[in-house]
Amino acid sequence: MTDFIPPYPKRHKKTLGPIDMLKHIRRDVLSIWPEDAFNKQFMSFKIINRSIFIANHPDVVRYILSTNHDNYQRKNPLMRKALQPLMGDALLISDGAAWEKHLELLVPMFSLQKIEQYCEVMIETTEEHLQQWALLSEGDTIAVFPEMIQLTAKIMCRILFGRQVTAEQAAQVVDRFADYRASMEQMDINSFFGLPSWVPGSKTSKNKSTQAAKAVHDLFDTLIAEAEESGESTSLVAQFVQLRNNGTLTGEQMRNELAMLFMAGHESTASTLSWALYLVSQCPEVENDLHAEVDAILGDRSATFGDVGDLIYTRAILDETMRLYPSFPMLLREAIEDDVIRKREVPAGSIMIIVPWLLHRHQQYWDYPDHFIPERFLEEDPELVPDPFAYIPFSAGPRACLGKYFGIAQTTLCLAIIGQFFRLRTTENQVVETECRLTLRPKGDLPMLISLR
Repeated sequence: MTDFIPPYPKRHKKTLGPIDMLKHIRRDVLSIWPEDAFNKQFMSFKIINRSIFIANHPDVVRYILSTNHDNYQRKNPLMRKALQPLMGDALLISDGAAWEKHLELLVPMFSLQKIEQYCEVMIETTEEHLQQWALLSEGDTIAVFPEMIQLTAKIMCRILFGRQVTAEQAAQVVDRFADYRASMEQMDINSFFGLPSWVPGSKTSKNKSTQAAKAVHDLFDTLIAEAEESGESTSLVAQFVQLRNNGTLTGEQMRNELAMLFMAGHESTASTLSWALYLVSQCPEVENDLHAEVDAILGDRSATFGDVGDLIYTRAILDETMRLYPSFPMLLREAIEDDVIRKREVPAGSIMIIVPWLLHRHQQYWDYPDHFIPERFLEEDPELVPDPFAYIPFSAGPRACLGKYFGIAQTTLCLAIIGQFFRLRTTENQVVETECRLTLRPKGDLPMLISLR
């Protein structure tokens, strides 16, 4: 077991007042939590006319995400407003009958057989990307987070649109999604708290978001057309085209779902891989065990889909990484009807917040909650892992991430292949920090020194 405690935002001695909370939320949503939030189980407060609840116990989380899912399936106005220009009524932000329809259509695209096909693309693209690393000199510095962004973007683009997608086209997609991300309001306080439109809030970015979304749509339309022309049969586009051609989805809906899948699947994976590479670099014993497993299973050959289940320690590193740094550290739902939880009335329209950042570091559910301990996820130490609803990096219940096993396979294979050939180290006196607006990521580029094993 390591004694390494990775960085996390400062925790306040006491709960912030409403004004201070709003100031911190606009900067970084993880900066609002006081020390006692990592001990509490269910919290509530009210700002103006919006009731806010924080579900921070596995039983309450299970109730929200599973038992009474129908009442809490609706994403909150903030997420809908932020993402609708880009993805319309795609699976991620739809609810009710629309969500059920889209889920039914997408589930077959992420079957085990399909994921095995996608893994071939993951492996080929990762090995191709690392060929550029092999040209670097010993001790050169690479920007790990941008590198992982480019890698996961190439993987996602080729799985979505086919192997003919070039690195340059994938980079274009990254740039346009970055523009869209920048155009979204960092935190639309009015929508979040249900304030009247005349109350001063965040700067309006509707026009910028619309323009940025159109740029993404135009590029995706081009990539869809090129994919159809190529005759690529294993890509996700090929499967969506069948749905479009038989009238199940419109062309616009197809494009919206593709945009949703790219947005959900590339930055979160890049963040997880970046954090994992950083954490491993700080713990020589973890790095040694990772390399020993990779050497024993892969040796000098290329990885395969069949290796995913055998890379047990590699997977444990990633599970622990997602515990400490969940890509989506806050899950927000809106109560559709009145409810009662733990004898507290939950009015319709209330915002219910589930915070993996708190759950995953809760002092009542985890031993050494701020330490990096991959071993807690190994089968021989099951007592170190609490109730499954205290660990939800992919959410849980009916609205759990559709691409959960896709993401697990991708991060496991990418980390193993990197570990097969390279060793990374942080630079001297380097300070690593978190940054969280919509997603949790390393602040800055996360520069690291590279060397061949």
